[in-house]
Amino acid sequence: MNLINISPADLDAFLSVAETSSFRQAAQHLGISQPSVSARIQHLEAVLGVKLFDRTTRRVVITDAGQRLRGRVERMVVDMRNLVREFRDEAHLGRGRVVVGASPSVAAAFLPTVIAEFQRRRPGIEVVLVDDFFGQVLDRVTRGEVDLAVTPVVSRDETLLYDELLRDVYRLAVPEDHPLAQRDSVSVAEIPNANLMSMPPESAAWALVRRAFAQAGVEYAPSFQTRDAVTLISLVKQGVGVGLMTEMLSPVLDMSGVKMLSVHDADLTRSIGIVRARDRTPTPAAEAICSLLIETARRHPLGKGIAA
Repeated sequence: MNLINISPADLDAFLSVAETSSFRQAAQHLGISQPSVSARIQHLEAVLGVKLFDRTTRRVVITDAGQRLRGRVERMVVDMRNLVREFRDEAHLGRGRVVVGASPSVAAAFLPTVIAEFQRRRPGIEVVLVDDFFGQVLDRVTRGEVDLAVTPVVSRDETLLYDELLRDVYRLAVPEDHPLAQRDSVSVAEIPNANLMSMPPESAAWALVRRAFAQAGVEYAPSFQTRDAVTLISLVKQGVGVGLMTEMLSPVLDMSGVKMLSVHDADLTRSIGIVRARDRTPTPAAEAICSLLIETARRHPLGKGIAA
């Protein structure tokens, strides 16, 4: 049996005859000749190897095999109609799902506004946020676990596409009663390794800061590591140490009792952008949230000056 020889026209003819119990009425419904309907039914019976209708001069009766086929085809038609409706809804952004990966700082400081606005504009689309450190987020993009990621860009991979959104900068957070708090800026050499706190090696922050220290000829050997900026700031407030934290995060944290100092002799700027797989076509929902990310970034203080 070669199912490739069964056409939608054959199935349309079959359903019409099954519904009307008449080749003549089926032909009228389909807008074709009665011999054409008969030919399609004969072809379908020949391909399937079973009789679908018992025909007499006065009536047409569907066979048991025909009833079985009718049930399957009707379910198939319903499923196809539902699928077409889903595709149309997704194409017009009436429904869908988009999974966004992000580094923790971006997930906390930039994405909440974007996601809230997206849900207001597109209430039928589900947004899933997966926050993880830089390397893990990029792995998720490569594996197709997320549609896109919004993350610092430390190194480039030719299999990925990058669109820059923001440029953020790391500053040194110190307690207000710390000796360095009398200053507005410090040099890399003045940052005390003895009580310096940092994000862990798997973070984008570690790679960027370590490179800046190396360029200044200073060893980067933080005494504490934490995965959470809230923890870092809490430790700074208690006088446990000092830490490098991004300007982006400052507005969403309680910074009372903390002073932020610029580092004047090192480039601690990080680029944050949208990362997507080069070989994967984005869904309409993914394209829509990318457009909103770009739109929001252009209004953001850290996005000013970046070419559109």
